[in-house]
Amino acid sequence: MPTLEIKLLPGDIVDLWARPARGGCRWKVTLDHDSDAYTELAGENSDDFQRASYRARMAGTVTASWAEDSTTVSLVYAYTPARVFTDGVRLLWTTDENKNGGKRYHLHLQPPWGWMNDPNGLVEVHGVCHAFYQHYPHARRWNTMHWGHAVSSNLIDWVHLPIFLDPRPALLADDLKTGGAFSGSITLAEDSSFRVFYTDREDDRLPNWEWQIAAHSADKLCVDGARPIITERPPLPGLRRDMRDPYVFRGPDGLWKLLLGGGDANGGLILLYESEHPDGTDGWRFVSPLHSEPMRPGIPVECPCMMALEGEGAGLHVLVFGLLGQRDEITRRRNLSYALVGRFDGKRFEVIARRELDFATDSYAFQGFHHGNHGPIGLAWAANWTDVFKDRDYPTAMTFPRRLIWRDGNLFTPPLETVKDLREASILEQPSQLTEPLDLPRGLAEIELEFAARDTDFAIEFEHPTYHLGLVSKAGQLELLFDPPGTRSVPRYSADGAAVRKLRIFIDVGLIEIYADDGRCCATKRIDSDEPVTALHFLTNPATLAVARGWALRPAAFIPIEL
Repeated sequence: MPTLEIKLLPGDIVDLWARPARGGCRWKVTLDHDSDAYTELAGENSDDFQRASYRARMAGTVTASWAEDSTTVSLVYAYTPARVFTDGVRLLWTTDENKNGGKRYHLHLQPPWGWMNDPNGLVEVHGVCHAFYQHYPHARRWNTMHWGHAVSSNLIDWVHLPIFLDPRPALLADDLKTGGAFSGSITLAEDSSFRVFYTDREDDRLPNWEWQIAAHSADKLCVDGARPIITERPPLPGLRRDMRDPYVFRGPDGLWKLLLGGGDANGGLILLYESEHPDGTDGWRFVSPLHSEPMRPGIPVECPCMMALEGEGAGLHVLVFGLLGQRDEITRRRNLSYALVGRFDGKRFEVIARRELDFATDSYAFQGFHHGNHGPIGLAWAANWTDVFKDRDYPTAMTFPRRLIWRDGNLFTPPLETVKDLREASILEQPSQLTEPLDLPRGLAEIELEFAARDTDFAIEFEHPTYHLGLVSKAGQLELLFDPPGTRSVPRYSADGAAVRKLRIFIDVGLIEIYADDGRCCATKRIDSDEPVTALHFLTNPATLAVARGWALRPAAFIPIEL
C-alpha cells in the first residue's frame, strides 16, 4: 500500500488526482493526521483522473495511503494559499507517465509535470504576469485539456501554481468522450479579479462540437460560475465545425471584442463578435468575418489575437494567428503562423503589412497581451503539431517572451530584454575567438553577432551528438539547416529577403531561438533530444564580423520545490 507523508500548516491545501485502478470500482485515499484526525477522499468510477482537495485545519503531518488494487494516484501537490504566488506548489507525487525528467528546457517555461501546448490567458496584475497554458497533467502526451498556471515578475523565472481549470467531469468519467477546456483569454475586472473566456469542446456533440464559456476567478487560483456565452453558429454559408480560442479585448470604439478561429469552404476565418456589456461576460453578438485565409477547405484559423501597437505603430493593430494543417508546397513547412499589421476601427481590419511569425515553424499559438512596462508582448508554444503523435511522449516548452514593435514599416519581434537576467559569464568577447569552435557550457548560451556589412554570406554550425544543425545566409536568404536522425524528408526552413546584419541566438537543451536584425525575422526549432548543443562553429572568416559577444546562461528559476 503506497503511503505519502505531507507536512502541513493550518489552511494548507492538498490537491490529489486519482481514479479507479480497474473498471467498475470506486477509488479511495485515506488521510491520517498525526493528531488522530481522519479524512477519506473518494470518487466514483471514472476513466480519467479527477481532483480531490483537502484543507488542513491544524498543523502537523498527514499520511496519505491507498490500495493499489483499487486506486491509482497520478499527482499530488500541496500549497499555502497565502504564499502560493511566491512559494508555488510543493510537488509530492508523480508517476513515470507524467513526471518531468528535468533534462530539457532549462531556460524556458515548461510544465512541472505532464503535457503543455498553447499559451492561454496571458495577463499582468501589479507587475506580476500570469501565464496559463493548455495542459494534460497525467502524461507527457496530449489528452483531455486542462489549464496549467505559472506566474513571473520578469517572464523568465517562474513560479508554478495549482492547476487552474479542469474540464467538465463528464469528459473525465467516460473514455468515449473527447474534449476539454480548450484555449482562451483573460481580462481584468475593476477589482483585478479575472474574467476567464475559453472554448469547451466535446467531439461529436450536437449541434456543435465547440462553444464558448465565460467564468470568473476571484482568487486567481480557480474558477467559478462557468456558463456558455456563445453556443450558436453565425449565419455564414459553408461554416465548418471549428469555432474556438476566444480572445477578448477592448476595441478602439470602446466595446468589448471577441475573436474566434474557424473556417469555411474557402479556407480559414477569424470571426468577430462584440458586446456592450460592462464586463464583456454577456450580450455577445456576431459582427462579421474579420479576416479570411484562402486555402483548401478544412484548414481552420487557430488562436487569433489582436493588440494595439505603440510608438511608430500608434493607431495600428497587429492580428496574429496560426493555420492548423496548412502546408507550404515549396518548402514543405506546415502549420505556419502570421502577423498582420493594419487599421482596426472596431468593425473592419484593413491590412497594410503581412509577416510570417517564425520561419522555422516551432513557434505556434502565439498569444499577446499588453504589459505596463514593455507594451505589447506575447508567448508562443515552442513546437509544431506536425511532430506530435498521441501515442508518444512529447515534452515541450514556451518560447521566450517577444515584443511587438512597428518601426520603419516593418514588424519586429525581439525577445524581451529581461532575458539578460540569465547571463552568467562571458564566453565570447571579440570576433577573433571564433577562429576556433566556441564551447557552450551546459549547452546554455546567448550569442550576439554583428556583421560589418548587411549582405555578408556566412555559415554557422551547432555541434550536437545526433542532430545536424546550422544557420546559413547566402544571396539574401537566411536558412536554418535542420537534419534530425532517421528522417528522410526535412522541410526547408528559409526566409527570403532576409539579408542579415545582426544575429542573436539563444541555445537551450532541446530548443534554439534565433532573432535576426532585432527580430525582423525569427527562427525557433525544437530539438527532440536530452543532449545539449556543445559548441558553435563559425565557418566564415571572423573578419566579416564587427561585433561578437556571448554569455553562458544560468538556468531559469522554477518553483515548485519537490520534497
